[in-house]
Amino acid sequence: MSLDRFFIFYLISIAFNRIKLFLKHWYPNSFIRFWNFLVQTLRSLDRTFAIKITARHWLEPLYQDRTVVGYILGFIFRTLRIAIATVLYLAIFGVVMFAYIVWAVTPVFLIIRAFT
Repeated sequence: MSLDRFFIFYLISIAFNRIKLFLKHWYPNSFIRFWNFLVQTLRSLDRTFAIKITARHWLEPLYQDRTVVGYILGFIFRTLRIAIATVLYLAIFGVVMFAYIVWAVTPVFLIIRAFT
């Protein structure tokens, strides 16, 4: 084989390797980064809302006030806290996943735009 064939084979193999590295960086690695951002954001929000603890003590009276008012206010405030936290968690999850989908579709969109 001549030197030209080795050179062309080398260039083709490097091109495929770069494409493979790009796809690995763009899709699995970026998904892990988006996912870690989502988990860290939800963890920091959970320090504020404490949804698991709030759900565990859902039907207990507010501030251990064992009167009818304490039970009613505890139920109302904890239900609102759980509802607000759930809506906020779902909204943040939706925004992060939408951002990842936009990120994932960008190379495909640019390739299609380049050839049309």
